[in-house]
Amino acid sequence: MKAPPMKTRDTPPSGLVCPACGSRERFIEVMDSEAHLVDGNRNYIRLIEGVTDHYTCFACGEAFDSDSAQL
Repeated sequence: MKAPPMKTRDTPPSGLVCPACGSRERFIEVMDSEAHLVDGNRNYIRLIEGVTDHYTCFACGEAFDSDSAQL
């Protein structure tokens, strides 16, 4: 059985297309908020929860939300 292709940092989330220039290559994910989980001794635990606010196209710099960029 063939393994599914692994996603890399350069692989955009499925279905993202820049509405301005049509690029499908790379995007910067801009987080609206970030929550770090810490224990009682203020040590970071390896959990980061984030909420995506919008994406920025790496090619042209256009900012858009994921709803407006899907086919």
